[in-house]
Amino acid sequence: MKIVKNEDAVSPVIGVILMVAITVILAAVIAAFVFNLGGSQQKAPTASIVAANNPDTGAPDLKIQQKGGDLLKAGDWKVSIVAVGDSPVYVTSSNTSASDFGVGSQLTTGYLTNNTVVPGETYYTLTSSGLTTTGGNFTQMVSGQKYDVKLVHIPSSAMLLDTVVEVR
Repeated sequence: MKIVKNEDAVSPVIGVILMVAITVILAAVIAAFVFNLGGSQQKAPTASIVAANNPDTGAPDLKIQQKGGDLLKAGDWKVSIVAVGDSPVYVTSSNTSASDFGVGSQLTTGYLTNNTVVPGETYYTLTSSGLTTTGGNFTQMVSGQKYDVKLVHIPSSAMLLDTVVEVR
């Protein structure tokens, strides 16, 4: 008795299965784009923001100004001012109209950001005029020291300002 193996149809069947699988995968990817199933991230605003030593006062402080671009709505941005080498500590803008940050707006501060809420420790809040401190202790900026200044747009996680400023 002779056994005959006929394997002629194996390659075409595997080829058809692979083509169907590729078609299904392509259809799923195209559907995800068409129906926006991948989610969407908010577009980052365009803003020209600068931080520099504040020449208007004799104290060691700095100011952050918006020179042009989109309005940053209250609650949509946060700022960190720490000594160079320290980890960023962000203070978020409050939900008041005074915290909108548009062209011509500026923050002036002589304080470092610190969000530690412990009795007797420093706690900083952000207002339209800058960082203010509550509590008994506060960390004032030191003349000649360099500070890392960051401003982030929260919905898009875009870094709008990342610079180092030496206060005088």
